[in-house]
Amino acid sequence: MSAEVLASPENWQEITRFTGSGTQAYVTQDFTCNHTEWRIRWSYVPESSHPDYALFMFETYPQGETVTYIDFIAEGGSSNTSGISFIHNNNGTFYGKVNVANTQSFTVVIEQDLDSAPELSNPLVLIVVSAVFLGSIVLMKRKKLTVRPLISEHIS
Repeated sequence: MSAEVLASPENWQEITRFTGSGTQAYVTQDFTCNHTEWRIRWSYVPESSHPDYALFMFETYPQGETVTYIDFIAEGGSSNTSGISFIHNNNGTFYGKVNVANTQSFTVVIEQDLDSAPELSNPLVLIVVSAVFLGSIVLMKRKKLTVRPLISEHIS
């Protein structure tokens, strides 16, 4: 049995990957998801001598957060050794906490869906887009206000 997580449809782009084996606990490097939809693909291979004692845990936190996680994966034994956890409407920079025990190997792959909305990382872009939108609404309302009295005068 392999811990390699196989590739998926073309609209998913790998951001980062974490691998290891044995018994260990560590905090991953930060990773950034620029799109609003992303996922965590994971798998592990239990040690053959004690497969029922295998443990796999992966917690995902926003950068700087230490208490409130956004995703928690916990599996043990040899029956469910792989899966996918989807994250919706949440982009930014994150990190993970890995806890494994009695594993031959494990893999965690972070991928983002390129078909989902990208993050507007520059606040100036968001301000400009909002200003243009609001400006166009104001102009449309002003145009309607000046046109209506002219039409009503011709009808009377």
